[in-house]
Amino acid sequence: MPPSKFKQVLLISQFELKRGFATRKGLLSVVTFGVVWYFIMLYPLRFVADLLVQGKGLQHDSSFLDFIGFGSLQLWPIPEFGVYWQFALLIFPMLSITVAADQTSADRERGTLRFIVLRSSRDSLFFGRFAGVMAVQTLLIGATAISVLGLVLYRDVSLFIPAMPDLAVIIVNVTLAVLPFTAMMAALSAKVKSARQATLWAILIWTFLAGIISGLAYYLPVLDVLNI
Repeated sequence: MPPSKFKQVLLISQFELKRGFATRKGLLSVVTFGVVWYFIMLYPLRFVADLLVQGKGLQHDSSFLDFIGFGSLQLWPIPEFGVYWQFALLIFPMLSITVAADQTSADRERGTLRFIVLRSSRDSLFFGRFAGVMAVQTLLIGATAISVLGLVLYRDVSLFIPAMPDLAVIIVNVTLAVLPFTAMMAALSAKVKSARQATLWAILIWTFLAGIISGLAYYLPVLDVLNI
């Protein structure tokens, strides 16, 4: 990438970060997410982790965990991270629908897209917005993971050193899991007229893809790897 285009991408991504954390709308979204995450961490996440730590109920009945798709929780050395991993794989892809839906469509709807592309290329705008949205989501993922680390240390301070490698691996892997969802929203936002349409198309595409993959895996077990 030429230096000028790289600078454009960097400036646009910085603007996305500012819009995500330094504007009234962005701060309201962050505060709302923080409140919701606080209650998720305080009740369901902490409750399930405590059950696994104390060896009561669920840990003795592994068939129940397998039935609801959470059998792998018993394999995690730090239960809080195992429960966080399951929640993160549900929450952050869904969050990308709202966070990444208006990467381009909002400017098109307001009529400011033509003005922006006069000062930067379409590629720089596309990848700059994508990089900025991914940076916002990575910071949110890191913040939630660190909050779970605080929950772990509240239970047992001696777990600080063993928890650090798991913390880094979880942040990286959740970020990688969110990448294709954000990329799809970026592509849809560039094609449709509004963020609402991008959201609706994303829900339809993900629903149909999930059904197709499940059907293929059912009739051809060798394709079960696609469920990952």
